[in-house]
Amino acid sequence: MRHLRVLLTVADTGSVSRAAATLGLSQPSLSAQLQRIERTMGIPLFERSPSGVEPTAYGRYVLAKARTVLAELEELRSWTAQLEVCEQPMLLRIGAVPGPIAAKLALSLRRAFTSLRPESETEVYSHAEQSSLALLRMIDSDRLDVVVVEQFAGHELPVLPSVRRMELVAVEPVFVALGDQHPLSGKAEIDLADLAEESWIIDPLLDSGESAHLRRACQRAGFEPRIRHHATETTAARSFVASGQCVSLAQATSREGLGIVVRPLVGDPIVRRLDVAWSSERFAENGELVRLAAADAYLGLVEYNDSFARWWETHPEAHPAIG
Repeated sequence: MRHLRVLLTVADTGSVSRAAATLGLSQPSLSAQLQRIERTMGIPLFERSPSGVEPTAYGRYVLAKARTVLAELEELRSWTAQLEVCEQPMLLRIGAVPGPIAAKLALSLRRAFTSLRPESETEVYSHAEQSSLALLRMIDSDRLDVVVVEQFAGHELPVLPSVRRMELVAVEPVFVALGDQHPLSGKAEIDLADLAEESWIIDPLLDSGESAHLRRACQRAGFEPRIRHHATETTAARSFVASGQCVSLAQATSREGLGIVVRPLVGDPIVRRLDVAWSSERFAENGELVRLAAADAYLGLVEYNDSFARWWETHPEAHPAIG
């Protein structure tokens, strides 16, 4: 934590000497400490110049993470302090892959546990995470309680002894997102082969296997996908698609609008499975309550996209656990 605060102070002051004064250290001492931190990270975090210091590209990434970690620590301290002066609430720490499921899951779990323990307040903390494996490990390390994760064939998630996991949706098709002015936007279904000349945008940090499935599906359709854009942030990705510069894969439960349409692919060439997982120790008595709350949350998403609502109605075999 001390090292993170040092990095942020150097970045915020723009000078090692000013940072040293702020931290109550000598400049040589802070310079030596900063060099040790950079050696530990294995890469320079700041560029030095006569006028001061500027973060490198990697340094900006580290600083962003540092701010998040310190903010979370401060929130944890604040929450702990509150527990000392009031009755402990029921705390649920949930996580999910990016998308609308996290918000629905939070509401469903709050309702479920409030009905189970009406005398105690139920608080929900949430965490969106691109990596399903990371979400499971956060349960294993007692940082989360309930998560919704995804997996693609050939990229199955490991079994962790402390984590109870059950199928939520056996088969969910992956759709495609296009700008609403795209020549194919008026079609009810889109043949993947018709996108052979399109540029694609993907999230380079996804470890679920989705990008590999995109490549294989395109190859089966007779072409190699032209992946020209990368974005880890949803708003940036949607802006690129809405501008007509590229297309992207999209969750079937994605909402349309703001220049975007979301359409199914003919034959469902790419599908994923969704599971709900929870701490087998903490919810040994309430596992079924968690599963039902997750199912309720997912059912609330089906109507988000008319195309998916029609698909859902005509494919009952894909979701036997929910019905």
